[in-house]
Amino acid sequence: EGLVPIVEPDVSLVGSHTLEEAVAVNVKIHSLLYKSMLEHGVYMGGATVKTNIVNPGKDCATKYTVDEIGQANVFFLEQCMPTSIRGVNYLSGGQSLSQALGRLDAINRAAKKRGGLPFNLSFSWSQALQLPLLELCSKPGGTLKVEEMAEEYVKELKMAALAAKGELECGQSGGDHVPKE
Repeated sequence: EGLVPIVEPDVSLVGSHTLEEAVAVNVKIHSLLYKSMLEHGVYMGGATVKTNIVNPGKDCATKYTVDEIGQANVFFLEQCMPTSIRGVNYLSGGQSLSQALGRLDAINRAAKKRGGLPFNLSFSWSQALQLPLLELCSKPGGTLKVEEMAEEYVKELKMAALAAKGELECGQSGGDHVPKE
């Protein structure tokens, strides 16, 4: 009826689960979600998906490179994402901007290596983009640094746009999962 279904399946980073466990859980959740959407007559070609990047839990003791995380996300998408959905927009879900950027870039690079995916992979990061701007507000001086904030925001958006194409070149460590010591 002229509405765009926006679906936000978001699996938390809280926990000690491995990347492999996260892939299995995300495949199960998304498979059930898309089955339910079809059963309820949702027009899949008009739906937008805003989902988490598949990550190990924050307390996971296993180290994963950003490339391993990227490859795991492409595998997850290949297993269950309906090809009629035209866009996947990742949430930052408690990741820092550098983690979210590095991981989105790695996902897009991994997808390119496999010949691409039938849907666009992009971002929907209000928290990751806004937190660095809020840090500028907390600096001493008592004035809102609007010009500096605008410059930072434009810089962040340019980096996110490059990551959405797999062209960020932020180095391989920008999105690694490093266990807490």
